Order: sequence, then structure tokens, then C-alpha cells
Amino acid sequence: MGVVVTKKYVLPNSALICSLFALALVVTPARQAAAQQSGQQVVLKSWSLSWPEPREIWRILSRDLESLGIKLEIKTGSIGELFGQIIRKHNPYHMVTFTWGGTPDRLEPSYFLTEFFHSSRATPGGKNFGYYVNKEYDAVVDAQFEELDPQKRQILVRKAQEIIARDNVIFPVYHRDYVQVYNSKKIKGAISTIGSGVGFPYLPWTFLKAEPTTDLKVPRLVNRLSLKTVNPFGALNAQSTSWMKLMYDTLAKRDQNAKLIPWAAESWQRVDTTTYEVVLRGGMKFHDGKPVTVEDVKFTFDYIKKWKFPLFATTWKNVESTTIVGDRKLRLKLVRPFAPFVANILHEVFIVPKHIWKTIPESAGVANPMNWPNTVPLIGSGPYQMVERKKKEYFRLKAHKNHWIAPKFDGLYYIYIPTTEGMMAMLERDEAEIFGFTLDASQGKKLAELSHLTMVTAPSQGMTEIRPNVKMKPMDDPAFRRAIQHAIDRKKMLDVIFLGYGIVAHNTPITPLLKYWNNPNIPVVEFDLDKARKILKSAGYTWDDKGRLLHP
Repeated sequence: MGVVVTKKYVLPNSALICSLFALALVVTPARQAAAQQSGQQVVLKSWSLSWPEPREIWRILSRDLESLGIKLEIKTGSIGELFGQIIRKHNPYHMVTFTWGGTPDRLEPSYFLTEFFHSSRATPGGKNFGYYVNKEYDAVVDAQFEELDPQKRQILVRKAQEIIARDNVIFPVYHRDYVQVYNSKKIKGAISTIGSGVGFPYLPWTFLKAEPTTDLKVPRLVNRLSLKTVNPFGALNAQSTSWMKLMYDTLAKRDQNAKLIPWAAESWQRVDTTTYEVVLRGGMKFHDGKPVTVEDVKFTFDYIKKWKFPLFATTWKNVESTTIVGDRKLRLKLVRPFAPFVANILHEVFIVPKHIWKTIPESAGVANPMNWPNTVPLIGSGPYQMVERKKKEYFRLKAHKNHWIAPKFDGLYYIYIPTTEGMMAMLERDEAEIFGFTLDASQGKKLAELSHLTMVTAPSQGMTEIRPNVKMKPMDDPAFRRAIQHAIDRKKMLDVIFLGYGIVAHNTPITPLLKYWNNPNIPVVEFDLDKARKILKSAGYTWDDKGRLLHP
């Protein structure tokens, strides 16, 4: 059913007897293990973040799986452990829960379809930690990258979703809304955007267009996440890269409706299937007053190509060369046709000043530019400049008043608070103006009872999922995975955890909010324990006299 577990080899007759003997030696232990497992209770080892949301998911799911006779062993850990144990190393668990935020790259369908399910990502360090391998699927995803006709690409994107829904290699749960609060007595004109609300920097239009109503010109924002680095080439998580985009301009940006628009680029056009011309906006300046030139843009792309930074793998794998063809015009030659060129390259690449980075890493005494801690104040060309930072405590930004969209604030003060309760307390006591993370709806409503605070909600293209490891028994059984789908009460989870603020996921990671890309023929998987039990019975699973589910 699309999951490749073994390979078939055609052997020459002269080697057949010896090879069969050798094969028996190799396969027999596995057969013995399977035989020992047969008749034993089904036990699923699962991994979860130690946050309240996934804990509640597993509390609800555990009860329903237990009613099917399935025993769960759940290990919890930090987000660092998740990336260490599950993504960077071999994933030894049957199921993993994780929540993916609403970063702009996830508005482009290729993110989930490639990173989660393409066989090239089914390696340590890749996000295909369910180890799904399907040549048919890979071919469809590869084809959609090169299809420049939007309607034809839509068909391919929807076909890819159809395949993973058929194979049940992900259990999407819901797309939660972001719930945040801000001080509406001190800030007016706040703009809530998809995947960001007013407090995340992904689509940071509140930070660009809102304005103060009092003498407090530098609003204070609290967040439970600290920046790992302020090096734009070494920022590997969404939190760091998104704040970097306020300090370093990109050629394209998404507007408050999530539509791609020119930003540091005045315009772009496709010359042929593998060539684009980009016209740089005129009059731009870096924070140190030096002009932003087309030489800086070319240097940035060449620098990425030379050092092959992991963050910009899409860029250096797809951009073959850059050539200056005018005072403000750059020509980019691609390796192949690449449909998400604007979304995945122009929107993602930071423009750095050549006059600072051209001597890095040599002058900094480091082996790789990623290892340079970067110097505060940072020099970019974005609407804000970082002027002060104390790691794991705070950083301060100053508005770049020469920017073509100069912020109406004089700056921003980001305060790291490790707990939600601590962040809420600062908003309550009027010691912060913007909640920069996300709340449960009940928490947001409680804060909004205070006269100076307003609650906002924003839908998200992010997703909460349960991912099965299809290499492990019994998750390698398509029927078993299909049964588990029907044992997940998605609506109850959304209602209990977020008071219904969000959308129950269909059997695809792409939210129905993205109507152009979402496959409308893929429904929500109905919660039906009787149906799950019938599927298991038809697949040869049985129950003992204590109601425990047994392996076939």
C-alpha cells in the first residue's frame, strides 16, 4: 500500500543455493522475532512533548486505544529532545506527536509534502521520521516542483495528498487558532494575520503598522522562546529566522493577507523556465547608512552557494548562478524549473551587507560563517535593528526610520519568560504590552476580562499531528494504521484543549484554509471505535479473554 519495506533481487542460477542459505541465516532471526510477537498484546511506544497540549492529546487517545485493547507506553521530553532523538537520530517510537507552527513557508504546499513524506527526507536529520518510502509519491512531488502552470501544479499537489491519505502515513489532528492578547489602551491598529496573530513575527504587520497611543513608544513583548543565535546564516529554527527577517530584508514578503508581494525587490519576472530577473528597490540603506546595492544581493546568493548553509539548502540546490545585468538588476539562473521560486527563495533569503560579511569567517577566527556569533548592533537593512541582547533574557530592537515602511514604534523590547503563567502575569500587571506566544482560549478570555487587554484569534496553516513510524510493527500494517485513524477523536481534542478554536484536520497536513492547494475530496476521518475494531478483526488481530489486542 505504498510503504516499501523490502526489495526483490534477481539472482543468477549459479549463486542460488548459496544465496538461499545465506538469506535463511539473515531472515530467520527476524522470523523468530515475529513469531514470538504473534499472540502477544499490542504495545505502542509513543513520544510526546512535555507540554500541556500533547499531554492532553495522549490522555484522550490513551483511553480510546485502551478500549481497543492497545497498551500505550508514553515518553515525554523537551523540544530539544524531540529534535535530538526523533529527527537527528533514529526514531525508535511507534507514534510521535508534534505541533508545527504557522510560519510562512508552510503556506507553500511543498513544505509538508516534501519534508514529511519524500523518501529523501527519511534519513537522520530529515523530518520524514515516519520513514515513509513510496516511489509513486516521490515522482508526483518531484513533478509538482517543476510544474510552472499553477493549475497543473494544483492537480499534482492534490494527487500527492490523495496518496498519503490512502496510505495513512500521518494522523493529522487539528489546525489550532492562535490566541493572543495585547494592550489595546497603549497600542492601536494591531493587525492579526494567519499563522502569526499580533505577537508572532512570521507575518509581522502589527510591528510594522500598529502605533502607540501613549508615551510608551517601545512596546514590550513576552515570549517563552529565546533566540538561539542572531547569525542570519546559522538561525535554524522558525523563531530565530522570523525575527531575522525584521532585521534583514528579503526580496519578497507576504502581506497581511498572506499574498506574496515585492519587498526589497521592486519587481521580478521569469525570462524562461529556468531564468528570473529581479529588480532591486532603489534608495535602500543598511542600518549603518551604506546603500544596499545589487552587488550585496549577488554576494548574498554567491555566499550561500559557497558555504551551503543548511537553512538555505533550497536556494543553493536550485540557484545555479547569479549575474548582474544592470544597476539594480540581477539575473538568477536555476538548475531546473522551480515552481515555488518566489515563496521558497525570494521570500527566504536574507540580504546581508557585503562590506561586513566578505571577510567572514577569516577575520572572525571561525571555520564557518555559521559559527560567527555576529556583532550587536546587527547591520542589515530591515525595518528594525537589534541594538542590544542578553542571551536567554532579552533583546532590544530600534526602528529603522529610513526604511520604506518605517515602523511607527521607536522599537521593540523582547523579554524571554519561560512559562505561560509568567507571561500572563506580566500582561496582567501592565509590565508588557504584547503576548508573543499563544494561549489556550480559556487563558485568553481570562486576560481579556481586564479593561486594558484585548484578545485576538488567528487561524493557522500550522498543524498538530501524530506521526506513525511505518517501519515498526504493527505500524507497518496499513490496516492497523487505518484502524488507529478511526480511534482518534479529533473534535474532542480540539474542543477540550482549545475550546474549539481551530479546524479539525482532514486526512492531509494541508489545511482547508488553503483552498487552492487543499484536496477537497479528502474528508475528516470519522471517530468510530466500532469501525476500528472491525478493521482490526478483518486484518487478523484478535483479543484475549481480558480484552487485550493481540498481534496476528
